[in-house]
Amino acid sequence: MGDREQKAGDFDQAEARTAAAGPRAVPSLVDGEHHPVDRRTVKVARIIGFSVVLLISIVPLILFTIGWAVGAVPGPVYLSVLGIWLLLLASSLLIAYRWPAARHRHLRYLVEEDGLCIRRGVFWRTVIWIPITRVQHTDVSQGPVQRRLGLGTLTVHTAGTAGASISLAGLEQGIASRLSHHLRPARATDAN
Repeated sequence: MGDREQKAGDFDQAEARTAAAGPRAVPSLVDGEHHPVDRRTVKVARIIGFSVVLLISIVPLILFTIGWAVGAVPGPVYLSVLGIWLLLLASSLLIAYRWPAARHRHLRYLVEEDGLCIRRGVFWRTVIWIPITRVQHTDVSQGPVQRRLGLGTLTVHTAGTAGASISLAGLEQGIASRLSHHLRPARATDAN
């Protein structure tokens, strides 16, 4: 028997074992553990943070440089402001780099049969409990960077006025969809 035929036979046997075992069991979301959001959410936040910082900081620099070029701003004033601008830019970029990792360390969620618990906050800690009985509907959304990385944001809309929409960003897309389905009230249908 040739090497190619042996590999084909091994593949057929493995396929038969998989078919006999039945469909893969998806682990339950309800496991009594506090889970962190996906680590890739730090990358998403950094990309967005860097983009915002650079966009906001470039516009004043361009305007101030034009003012200096046409003689409206004296050279020494321009150099002083440029130094301050560089210091602020470096500080802002450092915060945009460090803050997402700190936020990620303090963001956890717990799924229970009757609801969802979210713990978050770097300086001020918040615990949010969302009972299924208060859930009106759920949304799963993705921005372009999240979509590229396979992440999503779960938004839970609840009855009441205070905190009527709670978002949990940084979930793997499949988990966000499963969690959305888990939180829907059993009685809810589109036909009602």
